[in-house]
Parts: sequence; structure tokens; C-alpha cells
Amino acid sequence: MVIGVSAAYSPALSFQFILDDHRFVSDPRVQSSGHVWEYFTNYVWAQFTGGPSSFYRPVFVLWMRLNFILSEMSPWGWHLLSIAKHVLVAILLGLLAWKLLRDRTAALMAGALFAMHPTHTESVAWVTVPDPLMSAAALGSVLCYLKYADYLPADSPPHVGKSSRKFRRVSRTAAQVRPTAAWLIASATCCMIALFAKETAIVLLPVLFVLALVMPGRTSSEPGTAKSEGAGFRTRLFRASRQSVPFLCVTVIYLLLRVNALGGRLGARSQNLPWTTVVLSWPATLWFYVKVVLWPVRLRAFADPSEVDVFSVRAVVLPGLGVCCAVVILAWALLWAWKKALRDLPDRDAAGIEYALVLGSLFLILPILLALNLNALNPGDFLHGRYTYLSLAGLMLLLATGWQLTEKLRIPSLLAAGLIAVAFTALTVRQESTWKDDLTVFTVAHEIAPHNAPVALNLARAHVQVALQLGDVGRCKEAMVTFNAVIREYPQDWYAWAGLGECLGQLNDLAGAEQALHHAADLSHDPRVEQEWQEVRGQLGKVISTPPR
Repeated sequence: MVIGVSAAYSPALSFQFILDDHRFVSDPRVQSSGHVWEYFTNYVWAQFTGGPSSFYRPVFVLWMRLNFILSEMSPWGWHLLSIAKHVLVAILLGLLAWKLLRDRTAALMAGALFAMHPTHTESVAWVTVPDPLMSAAALGSVLCYLKYADYLPADSPPHVGKSSRKFRRVSRTAAQVRPTAAWLIASATCCMIALFAKETAIVLLPVLFVLALVMPGRTSSEPGTAKSEGAGFRTRLFRASRQSVPFLCVTVIYLLLRVNALGGRLGARSQNLPWTTVVLSWPATLWFYVKVVLWPVRLRAFADPSEVDVFSVRAVVLPGLGVCCAVVILAWALLWAWKKALRDLPDRDAAGIEYALVLGSLFLILPILLALNLNALNPGDFLHGRYTYLSLAGLMLLLATGWQLTEKLRIPSLLAAGLIAVAFTALTVRQESTWKDDLTVFTVAHEIAPHNAPVALNLARAHVQVALQLGDVGRCKEAMVTFNAVIREYPQDWYAWAGLGECLGQLNDLAGAEQALHHAADLSHDPRVEQEWQEVRGQLGKVISTPPR
């Protein structure tokens, strides 16, 4: 699997920095030492004027710092680390599948299908996407918790008072207690790392609570009675609540640090859509993510905005029906797998199937539900395939679990999974070429999302970047065609005005250069642009003061 993933993503090693990569690699906090404490006391974009104050991801910025230490400004090194990070997530998912299912083939299937899913090209070829880092820590937290659960006694009813403490001291050996606590601490630590990598990790708290809740526990009551069943549920609820305390604590610590870093707020609204619009947009938004995870035959890294202001059959009912069909099929498959495991497998194997179904379904659903908060996402550009990174780990765990229950159909199912993996690999190789540079990214994005305003603006800026390179080699007349075209469409884009000013200066049109740079300085308030404008003003003053011959 590792060799296959490395081969499929090897073309990305020659790709350039794109999108937010440029800002991160040039961030003074990333390029120099002594700023680690700032990662935890400020938001991600604090170093940029006007940067959004809604992202608090200190471990992610720390990862960027490590990338810079190892690779500096070499895109090759950053891409290599990004591929390695993706491979790590696939390996952890395979280990989780093996831990629950005790089947190497199922584990390999889960890891391979996840690793080669074409949607991941966005999260791998774009090196400053935090989802793989967050997902690695999240899966690590679950694995450590399952290891902790291995040390728990089979019968663990709640006891209170001194007699409870005495009972535990007698019933457990010291060698058993120490590894139990160590694995729980390790799980909580991974949970905190995941939270500090990306906000989506908040789903770990309910995931681990539900996992603890479904774990078996016996009581002293007679089995099969209403009293026994009620006592059994109360026992599991008590145990799940108690075991969730460390994860609740690290979540509270994270939230307190987040509030401190964001100036007393948990988050910031990026747009102010009415709640009626947000709710009416949910069916189309969910349908987009259903297609992302189930039908990745085309790139879905960008999409036209799906805001719906008025109820209609086409915009609300039809995508809603599609989502409902997907939910019904998922629910039926989960119920079938659960009943079949209880009926046909020994208790230990059936328990592993049950845990896999719980984890897979929660990891599949919960991260996508978080993406429905449209007012916290980028206005006009809030549909991205990368938001399903952790959800796809849950889906592949479910597929591996279903395969293990197919019995006589295992060989045909395995062949089908192999064909899907081959198709995924071909699609991955084809789609990853989109991410080789900014101009290619936004050219393709504009083709698939022609009504996405942020994409159109970024495409214009990518053309400006190319034009600036033309200006640097003395081809200013060609570059000015691009600058003027962008200015006509986006008159408030200071970057194009600055490029136009530089080219006019090279062509000795100092008056035109002064006007363009003056406009760029007024729009950007960038000290470097203002300094360049003042220099041209000084040159222009000398020319005017020189009497004609």
C-alpha cells in the first residue's frame, strides 16, 4: 500500500506552492524560531492584516514550522512530508480495522481504498491542508482508547465510597492499572493534538463517549429481566461518562485557549446568511458531499455556491430525496451487518463488528454535519471535497466491515474492491495534476464552478502572477494586457494596479506608473507599495523640474 500511494502521488513532488501555501511558507512565525508560544495564544492568520480570526490551529502551525525546518522553501520537501502524512493516516486506519476485525485483508482494504480515493488529491497535493494531520491524531486517539479498553475487567459495575476503592485495589493488579492509565492518557493527549490541528476534531468527544457506551458490561442481576437491562444500561452510562472525563477536560482546555486566542469568542462569522437560507441550503450541500464520497469520478474540490433562498422542488426537494435515499441505504446496511454479526459470529467477533459499525458511521456522518454551518465558511466558496477527509476514513472502515460479513461472496467482493482501487488510482493520478500551480488550479476550478466568485477572483490573480513574471524578464507590453484586463473586471484589485505601475515604470511612463502605484497604495495600505509609489513620485518630480532643452 505504501509503495502504491507513493507511486501515485510521486508527480506531486514536482508541484509548486499553491493557494495558502505562499502565506504559510513566508510567515515569519514559521520561518524563525521563538514563536511557538504565539501559536497557542493567537489565531492562524494573526500575522496578516485582515486575516480571518476564526481559525485556531496551533499544532497545525507547529507542523508548518517543522516543515520549514526540514525543507525551508523547497516545495519538493513540503510535498514529500504531505504524502508521508497521508500514508500515516492510511496505516492508522488499517491498524484500526485490524484491531476491530482481526482480519488483515479487511485492514488492507480499508487502508488502500482510503489512501487512493481521488478526493484526497486536494488534501495531499495542497500541502497546507490540516485535515490529514487532524485525522492522524484522531485515529491515534481511538486506537489508544481501544488499547485502554483491553485492560478493563469484563465485569465493571459502578461502586461508590471506600468499599469501591478497596474493591478495585483487590481486583486489579498494579501491573494492570498502570498500562490502563497510560493508554487513557495517551488517548486524551492525541485528542488534544487533534483539536489543536483543526476544529473538526470536536467530534471525538461524542465518538468516544458512544464507543464507551456500547461496550459490554455485566451486572449481578439476572439476565433477561427488565431490571437487569436497566441496570446494564445504567452501568454502561456511568462507565462511559466516567471514561469521557479526560476527553471532556482536554476539550474544555482547548475551548478556553481558543476563546483567549480569538479575543473572547469561540469563533467568527464569515458571512451573515439568514437561517432560512442556511436550512434551505442543507439538502443541496449534503447531496454534494454524498457525491464526493460515493462518485469521485470528477474533481469536486470546488463548486458553485448552493445558497437557496426560496423553497423549490429542484433546489430543495430533489437533493433532499437523494440524501434521504443515501441515509436509508446506510441505515439498512448497518442494521443488516449488526444482526448478521450477532447471529453468526462469536461474542468477541460480534463485539468488534459492532464497534467498527459505530466508529465508521460516526466518523462518516459527524464531520459532514459540521460543514453545514455555512456562516462559518468562506462566502460563496464553502463546498470542498477536503471536508470529507475524516468521513472517508469512516466509510472505508464500514466497507471493510461489510466485506468481512459477506462469507461466500468474499472473493467476488475482494475482486470488486481491487478493481475499485485500480480505478481510484487512475483517477487520483489524473486529478492530482490540477494542483501543480496556481494558474492550473484556478483554471480548472473556474471550469467546474463558473459561478464561484472567489474562484474567478483567484484565477484573475493567478494570471497577474504570470504577468508579473513576464515583467521581471522585460516583457512588460505582454504583461500589461493582463493587468489591464484584470483591472477592468476587478478595479479594486490592488495587486494588478501594482503590477501595472511597475511595468509602466520600466517603460519610462513615470506619470502612468505614479497613478497606478498611488491607486495600489490606497487600496492595499501595503508599506512596500507605498514606498515604491513614493520613489516613483520622487523620480517624476525630478523629471518635471528639469527644463526642456
